[in-house]
Amino acid sequence: MPTARDVARLAGTSNAVVSYVFNNGPRAVSADARERVLRAARELDYKPNALARALSAGKTRSIGLIVPDIANPFFAELARAVEIAAAGRDHLLLIGDSATVEDQEHRLIETFIERQVDSLILVSLLDEPDLKPAHAARLPVVALHPLSEEQHASSLTIDYEEAAYVATRHLIEQGYESIGLLNGPVDSVGTRQHAAGFSRAVSGLGVRVTERASAISRAGSSEVTAEWLRSPDAPRAIYATTDEQAHGVLFAAYSLGLGVPGEVAVVGVDGTEASAYSVPPLSSIRQPTQAIARRAVEILVDRSADDPIVNEIFDFELIVRKSSKA
Repeated sequence: MPTARDVARLAGTSNAVVSYVFNNGPRAVSADARERVLRAARELDYKPNALARALSAGKTRSIGLIVPDIANPFFAELARAVEIAAAGRDHLLLIGDSATVEDQEHRLIETFIERQVDSLILVSLLDEPDLKPAHAARLPVVALHPLSEEQHASSLTIDYEEAAYVATRHLIEQGYESIGLLNGPVDSVGTRQHAAGFSRAVSGLGVRVTERASAISRAGSSEVTAEWLRSPDAPRAIYATTDEQAHGVLFAAYSLGLGVPGEVAVVGVDGTEASAYSVPPLSSIRQPTQAIARRAVEILVDRSADDPIVNEIFDFELIVRKSSKA
């Protein structure tokens, strides 16, 4: 395999001149010398090492993405959207799955630092993700989940409190007088926002409310919901804080022989592609996944060290389907 030294020898230049040509600096190269270097590179079929070029410029043109569960359709769709956005800016996306385990999330952050990614996109279900290693390494971070002010990182999300309010009000407007909140398993900024929006929607209306928490999975939510629907305080409608949990609600209703939405209704959150193809089709709060992904990559690729933290709230849309039509 030809090297830069071989190109320099054939072109009659120094190794440094070859480096200047392929790295666009830092020193200027005469038109004649540049042409001789490029001609020699073509003759030798020389391919400059992309990583070496990136490191010489202080950049690897790579972005790390950490998600809680890559098997979850929403996080898979989000990862795909981020990968497309990164590729559009000539960046490589590296993906890690934390499995919503704090130690694993911490190890992934440190691994991405060791791999010298230029920046990190984090999706976490934990209440206080440990961003100290990233801050110490001066690694720019954008979170795609709600953060507390103490986290000192940029975040791009929808307003989960407002989403919970809109979805719950929709169920109330359909005439349901007994409504349940199926929240996530971890006390976090996000789960507290869902609970606040749910409480605001039912406040003062005389609606009977109950709450449960389950894993962010179809199996976990199905098990919790089946027990819930057999209990004396079984709700007639459920606001589930993710589509995966909502799909679990649908299966629990099916396993108990309950009709949807006749005997129990459900609305989810995320607006995954799968929500349109469930039986019955699932009503859901649709997140603007592609817009969020594009903005995250834009912030990280274009930012400078002195840029302030960015906290942006994106619009969402309630997609009403058969699962919640009374």
